Amino acid sequence: MKIPLIGITADSDKISGQPSFIIKESYVAAVEDSGGVPLLLCLVRSEAAVPRFISLIDGLLISGGGFDIDPKLYGEEPNPGLGKTLPDRTDFEIKLLREAVEKKVPVLGICGGHQLINVYFGGTLYQDIPSQYKGAINHKQPTPSDNPYHNINIYPSTRLLRIAGTDSTVVNSTHHQSIKKIGNNLKISSVAEDGIIEAIEYDGDDFIVGVQWHPERLYSKEPASQKIFADFIKEAEKFRIKKGSNR
Repeated sequence: MKIPLIGITADSDKISGQPSFIIKESYVAAVEDSGGVPLLLCLVRSEAAVPRFISLIDGLLISGGGFDIDPKLYGEEPNPGLGKTLPDRTDFEIKLLREAVEKKVPVLGICGGHQLINVYFGGTLYQDIPSQYKGAINHKQPTPSDNPYHNINIYPSTRLLRIAGTDSTVVNSTHHQSIKKIGNNLKISSVAEDGIIEAIEYDGDDFIVGVQWHPERLYSKEPASQKIFADFIKEAEKFRIKKGSNR
């Protein structure tokens, strides 16, 4: 039986002093447990690599990481609270996203991937919530990140509401940046109790969903996070079947 192949963008770090590509196992486990086959997409500089990657996969998962998106990509100067940036990774992920959007490959963005989707579509970010957003709750939880931390409200008439089946749930929180201005052709589907945007989606039929929290760390505990992965894999399977019929 063929099952959908899900590309997951990898992070980079040094292991024993050597540059390495890495990914948290929770991403892989969430995809596999939800019925997909995970494939790690490592940063490469070949111009031919991106379309080849996208031609192989049935869904694109843009992962998070311990870095910020360069504000020059949304027309701002750096804020003093800006963390480190990884321009090569961001450029690679934008290229993957562009190709996926053009080919209508289902896309799920998590944390930094959620922010990248917004920037790609012309939106902006709060570079540092504590210094730029008055009245914000703590979005970097002091408890382990595989535990729910704060509530979110899910808007009516959204894909996320149809997926989750509830207008509120509890999520984890590990970020200091968030969406400020929503991108073109996107709509807000969820906010935290302080108004920080927690989820976005494409304003149309294509599956392009971004969530600010980490459902891959919660999916075994929290039903809405599990349903996000289940729906993503379902859409990837539909895309796989359609892609096969067009060959």
